[in-house]
Amino acid sequence: MAIGLLTIASCKDDVSLNDFGNKPELVVYAFPSTADTTYINVTRSLPVNKYSKDSDLVGISNATVTYYINGKEQAVVNRGDGYYYVVAKQKAGDKISINVSAQGLPDAGGETVIPDSVPLGTAGLNKTRIYNSDYSEMQDCYQLSAEFTDPAETHDYYIPRIRLKCSGYNIDMETDDTLGIDTINFYPNVNSQNEPLITTLSKIDADFGFSNDNLSGLCVFNDATINGMTYKLHLNTEVYIPFYRQALSQEYRIELLHITPELYNFLNSLNAISNSDFAQHGLSQIAPTASNVHGGFGIIAGWNISRSNYVSVTEE
Repeated sequence: MAIGLLTIASCKDDVSLNDFGNKPELVVYAFPSTADTTYINVTRSLPVNKYSKDSDLVGISNATVTYYINGKEQAVVNRGDGYYYVVAKQKAGDKISINVSAQGLPDAGGETVIPDSVPLGTAGLNKTRIYNSDYSEMQDCYQLSAEFTDPAETHDYYIPRIRLKCSGYNIDMETDDTLGIDTINFYPNVNSQNEPLITTLSKIDADFGFSNDNLSGLCVFNDATINGMTYKLHLNTEVYIPFYRQALSQEYRIELLHITPELYNFLNSLNAISNSDFAQHGLSQIAPTASNVHGGFGIIAGWNISRSNYVSVTEE
């Protein structure tokens, strides 16, 4: 291994940072869906020679943002600090175009289409045990399952997630008094150990410093092996134990996000960088983050969602 590192260290190329474009550009993020509100985030990129781990992106509050649905312009609201939003009805098949301009920066923009939703069948839930490699022990978890049928005529991309709705008595931690009943909704982490569409990491990959973690817990997969087929997802999540509530009910469901290729490539590129020890230590090629924003950086990508039924859990 030492010889390999010496070989890497001995390579030399005359590369100037100026070759990589040291001029700031617009960074635009927007994820249109069938929701009635779409948020748009606009910031300014940092030149390579000014970047540091402590650098903060600064939102552009005086940008001009135009938003079109099927060629028809929509009203854009400036919320400040680089955040903008549009309130408009959108549906599957709608073509979305966003253009952004700001003083002293090149114009930027992009287009996307809101995909169809891919329906989920009835959800099931079982309690099972999986091996936790971090602690070298078995642990309890819930496994949710649901079927969906992948469209045969297209290449499709997905994000599966689990939603938990938990109701319980809110207990005062100092007095043990009951303060009422609360209901919380959130997305617990998904463990994809039993889902081959998501778990693609081999033992040799792990030995060489690659992990299978997902950015912000978002698992992504494509239909390369299931095109046109009906498939049952199997998603694990840890058993949730409320730390300040006495649980009355816990209900889980699966949600399936049908995403555009641009969003899939964007998330995959981020995951590839964060999951590689080589990349983190400068020992692999720098891979650019996927972007479909012309004239700048970021991502403008559509998505749609389907939801299974809730499945109740009763804890003893």
